[in-house]
Amino acid sequence: MNKIPFVNLFSQSSTGLSINGNNLIITVVSKKLVKYSHETLKIEDFMLKDTQQLKHALLQKRNFVGETILSLPRELAIVRETTCPYSNLKELREALRYQLDSFIPFSSEGVYFDIHSLSQNRHETKVLIVAIKKTELDNILSKLKVLGIIPSRVIISPFAFLPILEERKGSVAVISKNTKYYSYNVFENNLLVLSSIAKTEVELANQIKSRHSDKILLTHVTNGFLPDEYKTNYKLLDENSESYGAALYGLAEYPCYLSLVKSHRKRLNPQIVLICFLIGFLIFFSFLIPYIQKINNLAILKTVNAQVKSIKKDVVIVEKLQERIVVLDEVVNKVNAIRGKYIPRIDVILDLAKTLPNDAWAKGITIMDNTFEIEGDAVSSTNLIPILENSPVFSGVGLTSPVTKTQSGREKFRIKGNIEK
Repeated sequence: MNKIPFVNLFSQSSTGLSINGNNLIITVVSKKLVKYSHETLKIEDFMLKDTQQLKHALLQKRNFVGETILSLPRELAIVRETTCPYSNLKELREALRYQLDSFIPFSSEGVYFDIHSLSQNRHETKVLIVAIKKTELDNILSKLKVLGIIPSRVIISPFAFLPILEERKGSVAVISKNTKYYSYNVFENNLLVLSSIAKTEVELANQIKSRHSDKILLTHVTNGFLPDEYKTNYKLLDENSESYGAALYGLAEYPCYLSLVKSHRKRLNPQIVLICFLIGFLIFFSFLIPYIQKINNLAILKTVNAQVKSIKKDVVIVEKLQERIVVLDEVVNKVNAIRGKYIPRIDVILDLAKTLPNDAWAKGITIMDNTFEIEGDAVSSTNLIPILENSPVFSGVGLTSPVTKTQSGREKFRIKGNIEK
């Protein structure tokens, strides 16, 4: 058997034990990743043999690794359902230790017992009290010890079928038979709600009729006693179903924490070893990773600095170009402002040029809003007034200053008027 923790993490095993009549059924379930496999052994007349005979029961010494779960026949157990005020299950179990004989005909000194929670709310707790005589269980445990098998957990048969149901919805009845009696167990949505014993097939048939079930599972019995309406609604389970279901408790979590006896044997759990190793590995990396990140950041920073130096000249050129672009943008904005203010008045200047006679010279033109003023000289300044007035563009034309003569005899003028468009 491989003892390397890393391997056992991906290859787990668990052993389930069940008692069918006088025979012991041993099923070892192995899980590799998500694939399950199992192997079943049977020891004939286990309950009838003494310790000397059992020493030779296993032809070869086997090493049962992982959890070992023993499932006891329902007929050996005493099961009582009770409701009590809400309390912690641990506290309730401790309280029952002193008043167990109020619920079953035995005191805690004569039995192994445990409780299983059926439902719980703020006001009350409903539990199953499960007990078995110490003499009966001790006899079984002593026989197992001869085989080198020490169960880490002891349950009763109804709970061994929980993993077999595979979270099946609805009502499912599981019926089994041991040496004398029938066990009738009902599950609602994969939770045990009823467990009883029937001494005869007639009594069992009446129990089945009194409570409708969507499906009936049979183990170690035939379907001859079933009522007619259930003749086609049943399934026969394998002989090793109980031990197989018990073994699954060692590989996964199921809604049952019942254990009549817990082994205090200390053994090295490979998963815990691996977890401890991983925790140490993570602690080491918690210091190593920041150092690696620092080295990587320094390398990246060095690379970035080299790249910055290589493009520094290009960056300077780009910055100068950006400055020139800003200056040019300002010039363009100013030109656009001037253009927006003056360019629309060129048409006025063109009209003046067309209207004034050739012997008139304009030395200065001022245009403000919808008025204009012309300063210049002409052969006759007074003749310019009617000429401009006759233009459809100008109105209200007049001299703004007295006319004077130049040395050459021309008349100086200053004329002002309104612009119609």
